[in-house]
Amino acid sequence: MSTTRAPDPARRNPHTTAAILEAALGMAREIGLARVTIEGIAARAGVGKRTVYRWWPSKGAVVLDAWAQQLEERLHRRLDTAQTGDFEADLKLMVKDAWIDTIGDTRSVLASIVAESQHDPDLAAQFRQRLIDPATALVAERIRRAQADGQVAADIDPYRAIELIYAQLYYRLLVVRGPNDEAYVEDVVELAMRGLRPTRRSGA
Repeated sequence: MSTTRAPDPARRNPHTTAAILEAALGMAREIGLARVTIEGIAARAGVGKRTVYRWWPSKGAVVLDAWAQQLEERLHRRLDTAQTGDFEADLKLMVKDAWIDTIGDTRSVLASIVAESQHDPDLAAQFRQRLIDPATALVAERIRRAQADGQVAADIDPYRAIELIYAQLYYRLLVVRGPNDEAYVEDVVELAMRGLRPTRRSGA
């Protein structure tokens, strides 16, 4: 009895792969992920839809792959460079670089991926594995250094601190439409820092 193994991504034709990913991301930006289809991606890339299905199980997986490849290297590198002694300044730089400079005009794609992930567990798992978890780990490590330096309260869970910071951005993206500019990002960090700083005892 033979077993079926998933195709090895390393065997993809690089030119065909690039065309498919470019087509998928372009369509997601132009018409939204909800209206993207595998057939549409294949037609735009000039390939058969079986070629797309061979490497990706769903339209969401193709768009996520395209979007993640565009972001992950730059995003993780930027997060890893926040090494000064001023945690608030570093945090503003990290959030600004991620939310404005790196994600920037692809925030609509991010919103679509988050929406699609609500009913596609595999896509949700890929999204966390490729982008959310690595970025979260880097931010959490910077928070731990700030705790060791006395700039963040020692009893705060770094991952809850991350929720306090980034939930504001996702709420603005997904629920309440509004500016996502540099001024807003700085306000997000300043508001979060009010709850993260160590409590000063009177008379100390």
